[in-house]
Amino acid sequence: MAGSSATSPAPVPTVLRQTSTSASASASSSAPGTTTSAQPAPPPVQTASCTVHYAVTDQWNNGFTAGVAVTNTGSGTLSPWTATWTFTAGQRVTHSWNGDYSQSGSRVTMKAVSYNLTLAPGATVDIGFNGAFDHGNPSPGGFTLNGVRCGTN
Repeated sequence: MAGSSATSPAPVPTVLRQTSTSASASASSSAPGTTTSAQPAPPPVQTASCTVHYAVTDQWNNGFTAGVAVTNTGSGTLSPWTATWTFTAGQRVTHSWNGDYSQSGSRVTMKAVSYNLTLAPGATVDIGFNGAFDHGNPSPGGFTLNGVRCGTN
């Protein structure tokens, strides 16, 4: 059949029909004036509320000892707790007690230890540490407890 042109049949359209409805479709087709029940809201996340008292208790040429008293002023128990603060003059924590410290740049993180994991409402944890400095030793700022900013006193 050389030289002849063959025609191909036209495609047949396919029609799909939905045979069941989804839950959202049936909920939206309720009768006027009726309401559908919503999922209950999740419980609120427990947030911290706190005050901090920072004090340098001893200082020498390039080092110091300081205490941080963190009080849970919220209504919920925190377990475990984490306190943070920011040094403003390049100070460094060299040793701590009543908390496990880590430091990244000027930001210090102090985590609860096995014997003080729980901080009940109204309770205070006294964290102590030794530190070093090169250019003065002003008080740090930006204190937080479990990520929530604390007031200072």
